Amino acid sequence: MKYKEWLDEWLNHYVKTSNKQRTYERYCQTAKVHILPHLGVYELDELQPIILQRFISELLTSGNKRTGKGLSPNFVKSIISVLQNSLKTAHILGLIPEYTADKIKRPKIVENQVECFSVAEQKKIEQYILDGKKPKLKGIVLCLYTGLRIGELLALTWDDIDFSKGMLSVTKTYHDGNVDGKHCIIV
Repeated sequence: MKYKEWLDEWLNHYVKTSNKQRTYERYCQTAKVHILPHLGVYELDELQPIILQRFISELLTSGNKRTGKGLSPNFVKSIISVLQNSLKTAHILGLIPEYTADKIKRPKIVENQVECFSVAEQKKIEQYILDGKKPKLKGIVLCLYTGLRIGELLALTWDDIDFSKGMLSVTKTYHDGNVDGKHCIIV
């Protein structure tokens, strides 16, 4: 069986049924854009560690489709996770005799320093929003004081607010996915 056929099977019958929709969509996009153009033509049992490691090296040096530069180590690690999870399931099901994708050397991640707004900067943003004529921006103030992400803010409904207890429940998020959510076809 070709890897592209297995990846389609795995995404639609193993990932989609046991993960969040957003995870499924992200895996589909990763497979379509990065994995299949390079590894889709291989038979499952041909995907040996040396082939996978060369693929990883290529991603790190020239994997960005727009710029031709390397992808970030963090993003490459997410691609490795898709590879490893799909091949591990193939091994468990007996489609490949041995699981060797665990021999892939993951790239070293360099932590970026996160810089937050100073108190003065936050007050300036807050004042601009509260003095402004755009009521839709008021949610940004809520984000500044609660740590909400924009997707969590967008998903809020009146049912999420308990005014008597002074409590806000964050139980969902909003995202703009690229996959229609019905069925991911990658073959």
